[in-house]
Amino acid sequence: MVRLLILVALAAGCGRRTQGPEAHRAFYFWRTTFALSPAEQQAITALHVERIYLRLFDLGWADHAVATLGPVSGAGPVPAGVEIVPVVYIQAEVFKHLTPAQLPAVAGETWRKVQDRAATLGFAVHELQLDCDWTDSTRESFFGFVRALKSAAAVPLSSTIRLHQVKYRERTGVPPVERGTLMFYNMGKFSADPDARMIFDAQSAANYLARVADYPLPLDVALPIWSWTVHTRDELVVGLLQSTDPAELPALDFLRAEGTDRFVATRDAFLHGELLREGDVLKIEVTGPAETQAAAAMIGPHLAATTPGHARTITLFDLSERNLTRHGTDQLEQVFRAIR
Repeated sequence: MVRLLILVALAAGCGRRTQGPEAHRAFYFWRTTFALSPAEQQAITALHVERIYLRLFDLGWADHAVATLGPVSGAGPVPAGVEIVPVVYIQAEVFKHLTPAQLPAVAGETWRKVQDRAATLGFAVHELQLDCDWTDSTRESFFGFVRALKSAAAVPLSSTIRLHQVKYRERTGVPPVERGTLMFYNMGKFSADPDARMIFDAQSAANYLARVADYPLPLDVALPIWSWTVHTRDELVVGLLQSTDPAELPALDFLRAEGTDRFVATRDAFLHGELLREGDVLKIEVTGPAETQAAAAMIGPHLAATTPGHARTITLFDLSERNLTRHGTDQLEQVFRAIR
């Protein structure tokens, strides 16, 4: 099925792809300690990766105020020749509470914290990316925050763009930033259905493609290379076990395999701090090389029409030994080459 999707996506792009400069190559880094293993450093070198989009901290809402959550710490040097682009993830809840008068102060404090954290980690800031799933109800507050941040910061701003924000832009608006990164994943619905996929689902993705080419911002793209485990109970999704390696599940004595990607808890137990009740189901969703290449083949022709002749950035989410092992540098090289 995935092979068929790749062929269909490639066929759809034939004759429409315009040759342009090679794309910049990047990874997202989403762990709370910025330290690259030897395998990760080798992959960066072998794949000629130029940028790492590094999540610095989250902004959330706690105790009636904006709170800084999970700031990243550093335990290793910045790779030579690699630009670090800081990313601030902002919970949409923040913009349900802030008043317009509060936005400049919050933006100024955010920029100060970005500079402080970057100095601690040992890199200079040349771009700042904001990651927020804003909606119709929070767009004005988020956009006001962006404008205030542009006044405070001395660097270009970019923003992640979700598929629904592309398709329904008349409602959600277009953020006042220099560039967007289209997140070409998380497109399905959370479901206990064994066949449902959330990370990359070609049928769901097809519903959004028509409006990519005329999006009024230059678009980069982020593609998935990760896996996760969906925790369900009584046919409802309880949560995600994102730190769980699917390869470890077969060896756990409190899980019973029902196929290659489904496990049932045989008794109450904890898994990485998550309580499993007897009868709970763990459903593995793995994004392997075939899925990532299908995603690249599907989105590539539509991106080519947005800013022809201009280099864009392809960013893979996310950098980890587990994901690198699953895909391999040869397969990731093909992904990077698939989009211009």
